[in-house]
Amino acid sequence: MVRVMALSGMLFISFFMLVLNSQAQQKPLSGAEFRQLYDSLLAGKTLVTEIKEDGTVLIKERKFGSAIDAGDGDFEVPIDVVITKTKDGQMEQKVTVDITSRVSDVGGLAIISEEVRQTTVEKPGSETQISRDITEGGIFRVAANEKGGFDVHNFGLMPTVATDGTSVSPAGSMVSYSCFSEGGLSKCILTIRQYKLGEYKPLVGYVLTETVGKDMVETATEVKQ
Repeated sequence: MVRVMALSGMLFISFFMLVLNSQAQQKPLSGAEFRQLYDSLLAGKTLVTEIKEDGTVLIKERKFGSAIDAGDGDFEVPIDVVITKTKDGQMEQKVTVDITSRVSDVGGLAIISEEVRQTTVEKPGSETQISRDITEGGIFRVAANEKGGFDVHNFGLMPTVATDGTSVSPAGSMVSYSCFSEGGLSKCILTIRQYKLGEYKPLVGYVLTETVGKDMVETATEVKQ
């Protein structure tokens, strides 16, 4: 069984932009176009994912704030991600991650630079741990999708490690975050696809070869407040 482990979270590395064929066919969105879609689909909304396994329930809440003007057409979006783990009805851990995404228009293409501003970890019977170290969450591009929403893709490879038994090898992941409206509710689907790395070409990057395991897919649906 192949298991995927991220290196230092979802960090961007300066490889040449590698885009899946399906992504390349999509229409890139400008900063202004993306803001219109963001305001209609996500601003002020909470999207939730619930995962159940062996008596353990993992609930991920993504709370999207309103866009804030940052000058020169740029804007920032505050996002709170709350991950609560319970087992047999008892809370085991709660993690809150405060994220700021800055959106810039680069030659007519909306580029998102994501920063993790604060992480809070709460466990019953333990002192709350708070980290205010600012870390990069990644750099992403935005394109329109066929459902009237938008897709966010990582601008470069995410470095990961693939393990298969006792075998460990470096790998690279591509990410898609697809948001759209369905049945009057906003929905976002996160897909992470991992690749084995082939030859590295200076000033170009790695050649992607075969995929590793299955795609990791996670669906978040709007919850009415």
